[in-house]
Amino acid sequence: MPDNIHCPDDASGQRICFVLGILHRSGTNYIYKLLKDHPDCVAPGPITEDFLMHHSDMLKNYADSVYGKWNPNWEVEKKIGPPETLIKHMGHALGEFLKLQTKKSTASSGSPERPAILLTKTPSVRGIENFFDLFPNDHLIVIIRDGRALVESGVRSFDWDYESAMRRWTTNAQAILDLKEKCQGSNQKLLIIKYENLFQNEKEELSKIFNFLDLDATLFDFDHAKSLGVIGSSDIKKTGAAVHWDTNKKSKDFNPLARFSNWDRKKHNRFNWIAGSCMSELEYEIEDTHGNQYVYTLQNKILDAVWRCKELFSKFAKLMRLVGASGRF
Repeated sequence: MPDNIHCPDDASGQRICFVLGILHRSGTNYIYKLLKDHPDCVAPGPITEDFLMHHSDMLKNYADSVYGKWNPNWEVEKKIGPPETLIKHMGHALGEFLKLQTKKSTASSGSPERPAILLTKTPSVRGIENFFDLFPNDHLIVIIRDGRALVESGVRSFDWDYESAMRRWTTNAQAILDLKEKCQGSNQKLLIIKYENLFQNEKEELSKIFNFLDLDATLFDFDHAKSLGVIGSSDIKKTGAAVHWDTNKKSKDFNPLARFSNWDRKKHNRFNWIAGSCMSELEYEIEDTHGNQYVYTLQNKILDAVWRCKELFSKFAKLMRLVGASGRF
């Protein structure tokens, strides 16, 4: 970040913690519900998923376009700052907009000496590369999940297509890895949490998060956290009901880590080809099932070609629908 970029002051002193999930089914509701139980965290709503980063490229393009219209002789960059300055002030305004939730809520907002942290979440990391351009002083927690379990959960819950889901997970995983590398050696507040670690070692992972947020872990009721139910589990589909976000009691055999236990060799091979590199960089172990390297490579290159053809056909069909709707034919 350039040294001449002025960061707007936050008169309220209230901090914001953004929780972004690598994709739907990654555990954003799970971690959000746990953090809400800390007395120094608030999430009054009504905005349950903010999606502020989702279209953040538009804000960057807007800033660049506006600066491009200004006469260079005005020396705006020299006297006020580069486009990043405008982006940062827009981010500050977005943060103040989110804080309106606490100002209009009767929920506890901490004390004047220690204002509560406002929690906000989104089950997507689209636009994450712009996060610290908009919110340089805020905390960002990214929750990731084993791509195989996430994909399978999405297929069961929302009838996702395996191929598309594998590719979306990989794209988002790479975006997270890029941001992690970009933040190395900086003072930017980024914490990546694995869903699996949180599920298996809840107290340890929550303590790590509270330390990251500079919160007192002794104020959190860890015993109560164990009794919290399950939200939005794909297991609901087994009962014939649609997935919902009401709390359900956690069954004894509830094991979200084993979602892909029924995968055959073919599925593992395809996933490894698409997502294997990112899985390794995120320190997930993958199953080596591809056997003959030549056959494995040939099969996947053919599947890649089929995918590209489907994508081209889909784009062409969409274009034809747009042309038809415009009445040109």
